[in-house]
Amino acid sequence: MLAYLVRRLLLLPVTLFCILLINFALINLAPGDPVTISEISPEGAKREDRSFAFGSDERWLQFRERYGLTLPIFFNDWPNLTMSYVQLTIKQLTNRLHRDKAQMSVKEYDALRMLFGDQSRYLMPKLLAIVSDEKSPTSERRMALRFFVRGGSLPAHIGGTVSEQERKINQAIAKDNAFLHQMLFAPQQSQAELKEIAIAVEKWYSQVEASSHFAPTALQKISIFFTQTRLCRYLSRILTLDFGTMRNDDNKLVIHEVTKRLKYSLTLSLTPLIVTFAFCLLCGLTMAWWHNSWLDHSLNLLLLILYALPIFVVAPWLIETVALRHYIPFTHTLFPLSGFTSSDAVYEQMTSLQRLADVLAHIALPLLAIMYGSLAANTRLARTAALEVARQDYVRTAKAKGIAPFSILLSHIGRNASITIVTSLASSLGVILGGSLIVETLFEIDGFGKFFYDAIVNRDYNVILFSALAGSALSLIGYLLADLAYTWLDPRLSLEDAI
Repeated sequence: MLAYLVRRLLLLPVTLFCILLINFALINLAPGDPVTISEISPEGAKREDRSFAFGSDERWLQFRERYGLTLPIFFNDWPNLTMSYVQLTIKQLTNRLHRDKAQMSVKEYDALRMLFGDQSRYLMPKLLAIVSDEKSPTSERRMALRFFVRGGSLPAHIGGTVSEQERKINQAIAKDNAFLHQMLFAPQQSQAELKEIAIAVEKWYSQVEASSHFAPTALQKISIFFTQTRLCRYLSRILTLDFGTMRNDDNKLVIHEVTKRLKYSLTLSLTPLIVTFAFCLLCGLTMAWWHNSWLDHSLNLLLLILYALPIFVVAPWLIETVALRHYIPFTHTLFPLSGFTSSDAVYEQMTSLQRLADVLAHIALPLLAIMYGSLAANTRLARTAALEVARQDYVRTAKAKGIAPFSILLSHIGRNASITIVTSLASSLGVILGGSLIVETLFEIDGFGKFFYDAIVNRDYNVILFSALAGSALSLIGYLLADLAYTWLDPRLSLEDAI
């Protein structure tokens, strides 16, 4: 047993890393930027809140910079891009902006501008060469200057835990960024003024080149190739348990927002698991013991009907029929319609028993809405498993020895049939973080379901990755607990030779 546990615990981080890698690749390789939201404007046109190449949306640009979304996904070979590539891209962007708009669509133009803006930090010497080249067309020099400013503008440290040292760094970054943005000029400026700007940025570049590593050495390029990527940036934050901040509020940590909802989702997830196991085993054994009787057929029909009812029909029916028209048993109080508890002002004045009763009253209907489908499915599964066990030779031997029927049902059939239910429920542990979107929305419970749904809709990059990581970890833990439960339920099983 100990050797098995050690092997599984050693394999756990490896398996989790593989799952994380697949989820990370799917999210980052999906069409569009990971933090882009598409919506319909009041005029009826489709628009997107993307971070533009040279900072028209400074806030989201900072978000993308901080979490490495401006970097390539797996490998970074941008420092090796050639001068001819830079010149060609500048020419294409300039022609599309000023003249040849039919050759490149708006979508293609935005995609190229975004990509080149992200690459500009590794192309600073080449961009500066174009800015300083008086033989180049003025429009191309101005375009190169825009991307030079984009590449030289460093992201500041943001969030609610900025240290004093980071504040000093932010002041220096703000000073450099302000200087660079002053260098951007209107199209009507003269060649003489453009020359002065080129001299100014050359002077600034010579001062910060060494500290900013704008011109990396061959050894530094090798390091950049592996380390300055989205994957490496994300893994480094995972190892330090830094899951980032919310997209709509830099002062809200993802882990803190998840922790706030932990009590709601644990209650609405673990309670159904326990109740489902007990109820399914009891009903499954009852149906199997009285196989093909009126009780078996009646419960089968009832469970089939429950399984066929969708939750978006049952939950509103419970609200309208039960909550609005019936009182809580043995009281004169209607079932609460929303929330996990009463208001804070009322809840704080209650005793411990009153608080427990208040929580039970609030979650009774949500739990019923969550559980009925799982109860129906797993009860039929328990019935099938119990019938299979009842046909085994050791059950017939126990009956022949005259062992009491209740003892046979509980110790022989029930104990072995429960292995099937454990297998079914073990995979459900990872669903804790998924919650129940429909139930939480209708009953206004601030759990994980609505939280992660909003994150997906809003393309909240940090929350999506955290949910994938945490859900995978809980699923693996669930399978481990199931393996341990097998040995307790069936002593014949041994984990010593298991992989």
